[in-house]
Amino acid sequence: MVVKGRDRAEVAALFKVSVRAVDSWWARWQADGRDALRSRPRGRRVGEHQVLSDAEQAAVRRAALDHTSDLGLSGQLWKRG
Repeated sequence: MVVKGRDRAEVAALFKVSVRAVDSWWARWQADGRDALRSRPRGRRVGEHQVLSDAEQAAVRRAALDHTSDLGLSGQLWKRG
């Protein structure tokens, strides 16, 4: 839209983002073209910077699920989805 002459503020309002976001998109587009704007996975990869071992994680899960009734909770405390 900026390429077609639209004002940055107008583009920001249209996409409900800040003008800084539009400026960032524009700079990336100018540097690397359309591919620079493609969505990419965010955050850490599974297991990266993992503090607890798999066995320790399982022990924490077991302990939490075994004691939900002691806490007055029913069902699972969380689930990974």
